[in-house]
Amino acid sequence: MRKNWFRSVFAVTGAATLIAGLTACGSSDAGEAAGSGAGEGLPDTIKIMSIKEMTGPVAFAGENSTKGVDLAVEQINEQGFLGDTKLEIDLKDSSDSTQEAASFATQAVSDSSYAAILGPGLSAQASAISPIAEKGQIPVVYYQAGSEGVLVGDYTYRVTAPAGSYYPVIGDYLKDRKVETAAVLYNSGNPTLTELGEKTVPGVIEDNGVSIERSDGVAVDAQDFTAVSSQIANDAPDAVFVLLTGPQNPRAVSQLRQKGYEGEIIGMTTMGAGNLQTAGEEAAGVVWPSNFSARSEAPSTQEFVEAYQEKYDGEVPNNYAAEGYDTVWLLARGIKEADSAERTAIQEGIAKIAAEGFDGAQGPLAFEGNDVRVEGVLASWDGSEEIVLTLDGS
Repeated sequence: MRKNWFRSVFAVTGAATLIAGLTACGSSDAGEAAGSGAGEGLPDTIKIMSIKEMTGPVAFAGENSTKGVDLAVEQINEQGFLGDTKLEIDLKDSSDSTQEAASFATQAVSDSSYAAILGPGLSAQASAISPIAEKGQIPVVYYQAGSEGVLVGDYTYRVTAPAGSYYPVIGDYLKDRKVETAAVLYNSGNPTLTELGEKTVPGVIEDNGVSIERSDGVAVDAQDFTAVSSQIANDAPDAVFVLLTGPQNPRAVSQLRQKGYEGEIIGMTTMGAGNLQTAGEEAAGVVWPSNFSARSEAPSTQEFVEAYQEKYDGEVPNNYAAEGYDTVWLLARGIKEADSAERTAIQEGIAKIAAEGFDGAQGPLAFEGNDVRVEGVLASWDGSEEIVLTLDGS
């Protein structure tokens, strides 16, 4: 029977409907670990540098990721996951500066008090940090940073699944909506979005029998999409794939609608975290594949959501928060496995954990090498809040 899409009534107040929760590290799993003599070979404190985009155009990602980091550290320390050992986070704001991010990484490598790094989400920054970390043999765990050139060796890990691994979830939606033609509008100055716009999305589109009528790249800081919106509206493809940074999305969506485009608008996770709020009703019906959903029934997801809302006054966590949370738990599990704060030992511990996988804020996490894999979901904006689209299997 043909599958039908329906809207799940889940409000994601100002957050990305792509969210998940893992407290497996912070619940029964952590409880068992705390009683197993963890921390016998560990110092009283393990210092970790967290390099995040706390200001600038993608501050929404850095801020939310840091909330997930803070929750995970709080749980690890309070539950005694590492015995009497406490994690200490030194937060550095890399803003949108690749040079600043690289400088912080160099500082972490040269300062032996840092055991590991929690990396930024911008691919350009991550690509600059990774060679420094590999040469200095200090473990780095990234969130986002989805382009090539980030995972360059044994010391670099990522807990955000590449969009290409879950983006095919859009296939059934395209068939259901009878999409036959499409346009692609992407940020050609962002490595991750360029890869999506030139490789991943065209592949998914063509695999589902959809032809690409046009493809347009825009500058990394573009804010005026009126000209290209007029052209797309005149061509009238069945769907437009909008692959832009967070702040660009509401402008592009609004301008497409204002120019008379009435077809499907499909994006990626940068549509989340409340980024479509300013577009309001004009963005109603926009959908995007995501690596995370708070609607997941996975126990670890629900535990994470509950703990997050308790800590942050009922706020619903988004994908960035879930990913930040998972970075810390991967690192903490690696430290526990190593029973050492020595960098090489931690790297070996993380490798063992990655080989086994674990339940995280994004649900069950499996790894292909140093790169995580998760199941994808479809998120949508209903005009005032984010929701999750689900398949009706009846």
